[in-house]
Amino acid sequence: MNVTFLIGNGFDLGIGLKTAYSDFYNIYCKSDSNDSLAVKKFKSEIQGNYENWSDFEVALGEYATKVESDEDYLEVFEDFVEKFSDYLKREEENFDPSKNALIVKTMKDALTSYYNIRPADKEALVKAIDGNRVVFNFVSFNYTMCLNDCLAILKHQSGYDSDIKGIVQEIIHVHGFTEHDMIMGVNDASQIKSQILAENEDIIEELVKPLQNQIIRMNFDSNATRLIRNSHIICVYGMSIGATDKKWWKMVMDWLQESTSHHLIVLQHRVGTRFTFRWNRLVKEIRSNLFSYGNVPDEKQKALESRIHIDVNHDIFAMNLRTTAKESEIAVDVSKIAPSPLKQLI
Repeated sequence: MNVTFLIGNGFDLGIGLKTAYSDFYNIYCKSDSNDSLAVKKFKSEIQGNYENWSDFEVALGEYATKVESDEDYLEVFEDFVEKFSDYLKREEENFDPSKNALIVKTMKDALTSYYNIRPADKEALVKAIDGNRVVFNFVSFNYTMCLNDCLAILKHQSGYDSDIKGIVQEIIHVHGFTEHDMIMGVNDASQIKSQILAENEDIIEELVKPLQNQIIRMNFDSNATRLIRNSHIICVYGMSIGATDKKWWKMVMDWLQESTSHHLIVLQHRVGTRFTFRWNRLVKEIRSNLFSYGNVPDEKQKALESRIHIDVNHDIFAMNLRTTAKESEIAVDVSKIAPSPLKQLI
């Protein structure tokens, strides 16, 4: 049985890294540099309303209506991506791989409890798993290697496969890494809210993520597609069901409709869901986004609901792996057991 995790920034946040766009905006907007007029205006726009920029990629598409030229648009995009990449690399240095015991325990628990959610959902998922030995694969939408390192440490433990009743196999970084082939932007040209800019070939090639994946010829997207299509269960962890990854939600919903034996789990961290009416509102929101991005006809939606399992604050991978000053002096080098990002296998 193949279980595929789609991993978002919630993983890095859950281990203590400050990798949210909101963590970076203050540093970016207040940085002292020889900015061009276009970049100064861009920073002022972000600083003026952080809330509107909570999802950078969506807001970037909308910002297209406010730039004076295609050159300005590309300049501000490239400036942000370069600075954000540098920020993530520095933040990743705060990851502490020396906490081996904590990492191994958390990863083992996660891979044996991801389906242990609400009773009705758990019952359906246990029946679907039915004691089968599991092959765990991962499609990461993050740029850091923290997930890779945690899984490498787990695999380094003798007998780990018996504990999780399966094996950890592949991890694909569908949007590249901080060190190379980093992909940011929108799902398609329609999300660039200026018709003139949305028809500019240079802008499309730089900002449309599926096209960037084709251009770099690293097979990130084709490998991720293979894992998704061969899955029996897909578990989405720490990801918003957002429009700029619409391609992947369409693929997941197509996969869900292919077989009644397929199950989708969505685990999100949300506050304020202790009341039934708020919980119901959240479930409807997630389902609505999935159905919308997946182009699922109204008449087919009801039949899929029982195979979409949603839970909040089931933070299975959460653990404090942030390095303190004292711990950084004794941090363990995991390069000997961590994989090369180019190999994509762990």
